[in-house]
Amino acid sequence: TTNLQREFNNYLDSFRSIVSYAAQIYGFYHEVSKLTDNMGDFTRQLARDSPNAVAVALSSRRNAIYRELILNSVEIVNDIRSACISDNKMTEKERTEIVFGIRPKLRIMNQKLQRLTKAVKYTTLGDIWLEIDESARPMADKRDIVEAAKRRWKQAGKNVRP
Repeated sequence: TTNLQREFNNYLDSFRSIVSYAAQIYGFYHEVSKLTDNMGDFTRQLARDSPNAVAVALSSRRNAIYRELILNSVEIVNDIRSACISDNKMTEKERTEIVFGIRPKLRIMNQKLQRLTKAVKYTTLGDIWLEIDESARPMADKRDIVEAAKRRWKQAGKNVRP
């Protein structure tokens, strides 16, 4: 009975790992499918508003998304290369951890690509000019505004002739 239970447990463990791999493969397929859809959306958005892509790159706050997207994609490619293509000697556990870590990175890449598409859609060169122009102006102080208004009022009063 003990041998039968041990053999059945081994079978369940191998079946569980097969089901887990199948689920991960489906998850990869799903994330890659979403990634291709998001890339298509981004391409269409670039075709509609290509100057906006330059505007996003020039923005001091929004251009970080380009770098994040590139670094994330390089990291995914390196993970795939190290787990599947290279002849690195690693245990099955290390290989499984790398493979199972790719899907969350794909999900993050999809989210960043969607954010980039929205940023390109809604950011214009005029917005960037305002962002640059506003930082060049000194901050307005209420006291200075009131004093300047009083000074202009007095000057206008001196120039009025009855």
